[in-house]
Amino acid sequence: MEKLYAIIDIGSNSIRLMLSDGERTLKKYVETTKLAEGLAITGKLGQSAMQRSVQAIIKFVAIANENNAAVYIFATEAVRSASNGNDFVKKIKQSTGYDIDVVCGEMEAKLGFTGASQGQNVCVVDIGGASTEIVCGDKGNIIYGKSLPIGAARLRDNCGEDEEKLLTFISAKLKEYGNIPKMDKLVAIGGTASTIVSVLLQMEVYDTDKVHNYMLYKTDALKVYELIKKTPLKDRCNIKGLPVGRQDIIVGAIFELVKIMEMLGFEYLFVSEKDNQEGYLMLNKSQWNE
Repeated sequence: MEKLYAIIDIGSNSIRLMLSDGERTLKKYVETTKLAEGLAITGKLGQSAMQRSVQAIIKFVAIANENNAAVYIFATEAVRSASNGNDFVKKIKQSTGYDIDVVCGEMEAKLGFTGASQGQNVCVVDIGGASTEIVCGDKGNIIYGKSLPIGAARLRDNCGEDEEKLLTFISAKLKEYGNIPKMDKLVAIGGTASTIVSVLLQMEVYDTDKVHNYMLYKTDALKVYELIKKTPLKDRCNIKGLPVGRQDIIVGAIFELVKIMEMLGFEYLFVSEKDNQEGYLMLNKSQWNE
């Protein structure tokens, strides 16, 4: 019987599960738990957010066990930067019996690049809830990589949807990336890019196959930005393709993605559904099987 892997990613906005046979992704699950809600203001993970996230992880571990899959769990910026991140890690250990790999910013960038690059001369951008990674490489070799604490939830907490505040905040942060090498192709991973495509295509049911490798133009991203921004929060449930868990954080994140495209000199990018979960499996599989 082939070995199955269950990779659980504890993100700042969502908890995700990937089931894989080691070569192919069999299924992905997602629960929006808003773990980083308020983190930019308090520096801590909220009790309710932690409880929601623990429950999602328990659910995903149960799914993994039903499929006889080996479970591996990693966490990123929200847990890494929170002053009570270790308390959250202990809660998960007590609830599931599993240790959590809290990856550093450099590794988080490497995971996304490994999953999305597919050996091309490419720049990979990953806008998460609490951090954004930009990584450049060729034939799988990273030549530039940096993670900064800027993302959808942090933008919401710091700027709301005020465009002037967003511009000031984002512009200051993007300068910290320094000199980024010019690459042939720009690829975006994560919920921001996939949500833009979902809204553009008015998806009532999310279709991974339609999102993966979608060619997203900056002009189309701006159209989605304007559509969502002008729609009151209470009415955003009527926008086809806009997930409930992203209605309050997506505006700033789209604006950030557009500013990154402008900074890097791209009028379009490709959206990848292969991301840090695939990267985590690819980088660790050999040692797990020893």
